[in-house]
Amino acid sequence: MFLTSESQIMRWVRVFAISIVLFLGAGKEVFAIKASLPLNLSLTSRNLPDGQTELILQASASMAIEKVSMSIDLPASLALVSGDVKWDGAIAVGEKKEVKAFIRTLANIPAKVIGTALIDFPHGGSMMQQETLLLNTPKEKPVPKKPPILRKQGRDTILEFRSK
Repeated sequence: MFLTSESQIMRWVRVFAISIVLFLGAGKEVFAIKASLPLNLSLTSRNLPDGQTELILQASASMAIEKVSMSIDLPASLALVSGDVKWDGAIAVGEKKEVKAFIRTLANIPAKVIGTALIDFPHGGSMMQQETLLLNTPKEKPVPKKPPILRKQGRDTILEFRSK
């Protein structure tokens, strides 16, 4: 006769119950939702024919935001010609807001422009998003390509391409 203790029987009952739950739950679909930011922030630039550069900080909201502050921080090597570098207000779902500034370069050195959006939540807390744009970056000079070396090997002509 096969004898087992009460604790062994309870253990087998638990294992059996867990197996049933796993078997029945295996056919159900599982979903994961990717978290999204409340704002989609972008900072772009466009060179104008008169030597100025247009900066646009744009935010589109994926949720209603009651209080948001947007700003463009300019380094000392850039001067504001016209436009705004700050905006405060509310954004509705799907709405887009822009801060547009026209700038001129004072010194031809690399400049780091930072666009910032600060969201203050109504029940406390805040969140900051930033975008960075590099202006006046040095242009790399193209490396001249060496002409191929023409070589004969028997009746074949071989072109050799060599890099640096």
